[in-house]
Amino acid sequence: MITLENGLRNSLVILELLRDNNALHYYNIQVGTFTNCREVGLTFAVLGWYDQDHHYHSITPFTWCVYEHRNSDKIIINGKEGLVSLNGDLPYAGDSHHSYLASYSRGEYDLAASQLAELMQEYTNLQIVKYNE
Repeated sequence: MITLENGLRNSLVILELLRDNNALHYYNIQVGTFTNCREVGLTFAVLGWYDQDHHYHSITPFTWCVYEHRNSDKIIINGKEGLVSLNGDLPYAGDSHHSYLASYSRGEYDLAASQLAELMQEYTNLQIVKYNE
């Protein structure tokens, strides 16, 4: 029998929900993996966006991650600006695993995916405004 670690399973469900989000189709989002002892999940590095003329624009990268918190069954969203972490470092928002951007109860995949998409859109929109100034 093949089983998945819970954090990775949760992350894969959220990845599928994000893939169906039309608002993110214009973003360059690279998906990677990470493991930090008991925390295992996926990273989502936003590297740029495509404008209405299909021209690509780089931005200051931001990497978000989704995982199951080591001390609970909560789904955690974490992230860090200026970091591209596709296969390695966990992008903690603060200085410890107790600092994170959002948390959801077990099974709240839709809420977590919606929040992650919203965070990606807000960050990218701020970068687009900077680009157009």
